[in-house]
Amino acid sequence: MKSVFVFALFLLGCQTASANPCDQPIQLSKVDNYVFLQGHLCPGDGKKFIQYMSGTGKGISLVRLNSGGGNGADAVEIGRYLRANKMTTWTDAKQDNCASACNRVFAGGAQRIYSNANSIQTGKNPKQQFGLGYHHPNVNGDFQVAEQWYQKGIVPYLKDMLPPKAFAWVYKTDVENMTPRMVWLNGAQAVELGIATSNQAPR
Repeated sequence: MKSVFVFALFLLGCQTASANPCDQPIQLSKVDNYVFLQGHLCPGDGKKFIQYMSGTGKGISLVRLNSGGGNGADAVEIGRYLRANKMTTWTDAKQDNCASACNRVFAGGAQRIYSNANSIQTGKNPKQQFGLGYHHPNVNGDFQVAEQWYQKGIVPYLKDMLPPKAFAWVYKTDVENMTPRMVWLNGAQAVELGIATSNQAPR
């Protein structure tokens, strides 16, 4: 059982159907006044992100997110680093997909910007491709196997990062959506809940 738990920790949050999603792990780049995090979150990406922010990204406080998810433990590691350093996260729903484990990273921002998302209808929409998307973590498609780590590793983190109303919505959405399909979140609702702190794109 212990080996299953550890395995779940490494794969938690993975939503891609690719056999080797970590063939293309996250890419980090400096764009204007922000660091752009794109791609699948893989084991070791937490340390990769911290190292990048200590070097190329030093002094930058805004991180833009475009990721379909991936490793939940690394998402938490990045999120805690962001909060400890009072950084801002940003996802633009016109062109960024921040789903599954990525929304855990988004939650880590001391300020959380969710722009161009007011036209999104909260709920499951197979045609929706961008924005904040939520579902319960899984291990290779098995959502029950990931439950133990979700409760011990993700839930305490979300309680630390989000206001009570925001946490309650995310938790309820996660546990009621043990499927690969995302529940997409409307921008105005995200601000009202406290999941986002602003729906205005940074200048």
